Parts: sequence; C-alpha cells; structure tokens
Amino acid sequence: MKVAIIGAGASGLLLATMLDKNNIEYDIFNATEKIGSKIKTSGNGRCNISNINFSFDSYHNNKFSKIIKNNQKELFEYFKELKIYTKVDEEGRMYPISENSLSVLNIFKKNIKKEIIIDLITKVDKKGKNYYLNDKYGPFDKIILAMGSAAGIKNYNYDLINNLNLKFNEFKPSLVGFKTNLKIKEISGVRSKATTYLYNNDELIHKEKGEIIFKDEGISGIVIMNQSSYYNYIDNKSNTRIILDLIEDDYDVLDSIISPKLLNYINKNNINPHKFIIPIIDTYEMEFAQVAKGGISVDEFNDNLSLKKDNNIYAMGELLDIDGICGGYNLMNAFTNAILVYKDLVNEISNK
Repeated sequence: MKVAIIGAGASGLLLATMLDKNNIEYDIFNATEKIGSKIKTSGNGRCNISNINFSFDSYHNNKFSKIIKNNQKELFEYFKELKIYTKVDEEGRMYPISENSLSVLNIFKKNIKKEIIIDLITKVDKKGKNYYLNDKYGPFDKIILAMGSAAGIKNYNYDLINNLNLKFNEFKPSLVGFKTNLKIKEISGVRSKATTYLYNNDELIHKEKGEIIFKDEGISGIVIMNQSSYYNYIDNKSNTRIILDLIEDDYDVLDSIISPKLLNYINKNNINPHKFIIPIIDTYEMEFAQVAKGGISVDEFNDNLSLKKDNNIYAMGELLDIDGICGGYNLMNAFTNAILVYKDLVNEISNK
C-alpha cells in the first residue's frame, strides 16, 4: 500500500509519523513551505494541543465527535510515545511542558523520514485501481485529504475540492473577534472579566464567562471567540449583540472593581455595568480566524472518514464541516481523526 497525504498540518503530520513507525509507504504534500501552521499558532504560540476533557457540547455539527471520544486516550498515549511531554491547566487544556509550539512541530518533523513535497495539489485522477496527483505523482492506493480550512489564510485554494465534486459548506471565520459600530476606540487595549451573553433579537444564543479584550472597532478574547462559533450557526441574524455583565455583585463604588479607563468610559456614557450592550455587525475576516466553520459536508463520509463515493479517499481535521470551541478541541479533533484513519489503513493491510 502507498498513501498520499495532502496537507502537512496537524492531522497530516501526525498520520505521517504513524505510517513511518509502521513502515507504510507514503508521500506527504504541502502547498507552501509553511508546515504545521495551526500547530504553531495554537495557544498563542504555547501550543494548546489538546484537552483532557471531552464533551459533545464542545463541538458544532458533532456527528463525528465520537471519533474524538473513542480515540482520546490513545492520542495521549501516542504523545508520550513521541516524547511529547505535557502539562494540563485548571481548565483541562493540554500544553507541551516547554509551552512552545515549535517543540511539538520539531518532534513531528523528527519522526517523519520522508521529505515533505512542496506543491499545490489541485487534481486527483483515478486510473484503474490507482490514483495520481497533478498528473505527475503516483501511483497511490489511498488518498488522504488533510489540507485544513481557510482560517488564517488570505487565499484558500478550492481547486482540489472542486475537482473531487464534493458537497461543500462555505468556510466562515470562527474563533475570531467581533466588529461593532459602537465607538469604543478610547478603551482599545483594555482587558476585563465579564459574563457575556450573545443575543439575536430576543433569543439568548449562548452565555459564557471570560476575559474581554476591547479593540479599536471590536472585541476579542477567548470568551468572544467562543461566542463567534455560536454566532456562525444563527440562521437569520437580526439585532445581534453581546451584552457584558462587568461585575458579579453589586458594589456601591466600582473604583477597585473595574479598570479606571473602562470605568471612565461607562460613567461618561451612562452605561449600566451589568448591561453593557455591544452591537455586532460582523466577525473579523478569515485571515484573523483561528478556526473556520464549514468544510466538506459530513454527509459525504463513512464512519471511518472515507468518502462514500470512493472509500479509498479519506479526509481529516478542519477540512470536515466540524468545529469546536477554544481550548485545544480543534487540534484534538484533527489528531484523533488521524489516529482513526491510521487504524483503518492498518486494518485493511492486516486483512489482505
């Protein structure tokens, strides 16, 4: 068996290390020299590679999140086998002890014997029982699509997806900040803890507590990025807004409760600190997103992540229309997808 892995991101790199350890022949391709981009940016460079917790509620469109639950323990054991030693914070987020994403990426590269081929793959052809890429690479017995999503990318190339004629749901920026038309530039850079409420008209969509970061024309922070993932699933957006409750209790004086710059702003504008309303006009653009909603429809896949129309072609990670909240959940999805695909390939070899 010879395998083509298209994409040297989280899922593609992990799968390559597993194929190498078991002497399964493969080639791995990446469109650019930027290898493992999502690994490098995860956790603001600290590499939040996973989460020891699991909840179906941590994922949207979670038809395949059972893959994560079923392979989570095996993933953590494989981290140890690769000598990726980790630590866990109070919220279950898992990081390498170094808290440096390059540590993880370098370990992946160290465990991959094959040189990564830098070429944009735009075409897959099947000739007889074999597959060829761009009319020059092949033959391959299996094709693994691991190109990731459009998140963090200015110009994502859809040629290969179009070539395969797959049902595809448009990528939209998720885990990203919100834009507002409220004039908040004077509090840009201020950070504040708050309970956040996402409303669409009179409907409460999601409530979550965390740190807000005010920007020139918007708001950000982990809690806001999580809210953006729920925002993407609102069908008819109208009067969409974030309401901030800046204080947990009622205090007669707020000088030691709210930062001076923010306190001056809410006093000057006669804002109720329990009900600071921020109208939402949109999210920030895709190039600023950590994750994207959308991808190849989950209806295209069998339970082993092979395509229903061709079970020799698989897809993994963010290329599928499944996305999670902040906290290592999206990388965990990508990694456990790779484990499932690997086990399916090994099982097929064993049964021959």
